[in-house]
Amino acid sequence: MNFSFFLENEEATKLFAQDLALALKPGDLVTLQGNLGAGKSTLARSLIRALANDNTLDVPSPTFTLVQDYQLPQFEVIHADFYRLSMVEEIDELGLHEAREQSVLLIEWPEKGADLLGPATFAITLQHENCGRYITVASAAHSAKRLQHSFAIRSFLTTHGRGHVHRYFLASDASARSYELLDDGHHQEVLMDAAIMQTTHDVNSSYSEITHLAKDIRQFVGISRLISDNGFSAPRIFVEDFEKGFLILEDLGREGLLDQTGNPIEERYLACSELLATFHQKSWPSEKQFATFLLQIPYYDYQTMQAELSLLLDWYIPFQKQKSLNEKQRKAFFTCWHPYLDMLTQGENTFVMRDYHSPNILWRAHKKGIDRIGLIDFQDGLKGPTVYDLVSLAQDARCYISPTLEAKILDAYCNARRQAPRSFNEDKLRKLYALAGAQRISKILGIFIRLHQQDGKSSYLKHLPYLQDYLARNLSHPTLADLQSFYQEMGILADTL
Repeated sequence: MNFSFFLENEEATKLFAQDLALALKPGDLVTLQGNLGAGKSTLARSLIRALANDNTLDVPSPTFTLVQDYQLPQFEVIHADFYRLSMVEEIDELGLHEAREQSVLLIEWPEKGADLLGPATFAITLQHENCGRYITVASAAHSAKRLQHSFAIRSFLTTHGRGHVHRYFLASDASARSYELLDDGHHQEVLMDAAIMQTTHDVNSSYSEITHLAKDIRQFVGISRLISDNGFSAPRIFVEDFEKGFLILEDLGREGLLDQTGNPIEERYLACSELLATFHQKSWPSEKQFATFLLQIPYYDYQTMQAELSLLLDWYIPFQKQKSLNEKQRKAFFTCWHPYLDMLTQGENTFVMRDYHSPNILWRAHKKGIDRIGLIDFQDGLKGPTVYDLVSLAQDARCYISPTLEAKILDAYCNARRQAPRSFNEDKLRKLYALAGAQRISKILGIFIRLHQQDGKSSYLKHLPYLQDYLARNLSHPTLADLQSFYQEMGILADTL
């Protein structure tokens, strides 16, 4: 598949480079071909700066060094210039074959031997035309779809008066969603790209249906409005396209709950705990009619929790033990959990954001009170156990929370609840907290192994040791003695921190 463009000036080249950068992934080979002065180095520089999210990054030409290596936030980029190669055998000495699998290779003058590295993912040809450049991109159909999708986002932005903005990768999460930072030089916004979620939702449709995962962005929009209407800080939505799966959101910033070394900032976690106490005073509807759609919030029921627990059996245990449980053991597992799930589903309930932890909470130091806390990633929210979001925070799946800090977070919540109008039973809450924690961590252990094995996201493995520690803490509660014994007998509990 071929794409052709006329880039009238350097700014147009930068925008194209950003569109291409957001379509790249490790393993891609990008070749730049054209006469001397055609603009290969200019495009390469813009592309690397776009991948680095840094418009001022020094990107020297590799004409004399042959190779320049960039360790960027998303992945490594290797920029090579083959112009001075005298023999194609020299390519082997550069180590590019080994690097290709985990890096993006950007090759100028590919006609000198880049074909030894395999077919180009994106083969780009440039030539001068008047005051600009004419550019052609050749790509196989499967990789061309990525570039087409990036162009579709640019078209969406143009339709809504933002065709000139600079686009930078912001984040992706454990789902199919991804986020971009939009910058016009004076103002920043965030683009949510959930188009893949909408088109591939049926890949794991059975699990997704049972556990009520959001099918499209309407769920995010509706819940965001509910949260804002109740006095909490969710991003404002400036533009929505339900069919394409695109949203343009308010930028709530980049500061979160962790310090620069990735450790929790106690003050912020305690403030988030106190926010939950206020959050749990509100009345949250099960459905609400908006102008263009009906928001329905499902219940976090027994079937949902059981399906989540199955992830431990299907993914984590085979990874940990190198063998799966047999049918008799699986049946015993769910039989053991049965009374505990009944207990959990019959306790106090409210709206559950479901992933109320550091990746999804933003800290706005310039604000006051609960306005300091920005909430995101709540589209999979359900009506369920009040304690669920509390345990999500106090046993953060992306950051180690010590037993001491966990106790402070739980105490801060209970202290705030005592001062609030809605009564609660603290002893029962602490019991259900341990139970919800055991269920949640069992689920997450399975999810993280699935992300590693199915999606190639091995970075999630680093969280396993403290997730095991959380699991042991939860199962040590006297009420969960039978469950603890079962986990020990099955060898599910590992050495803790």
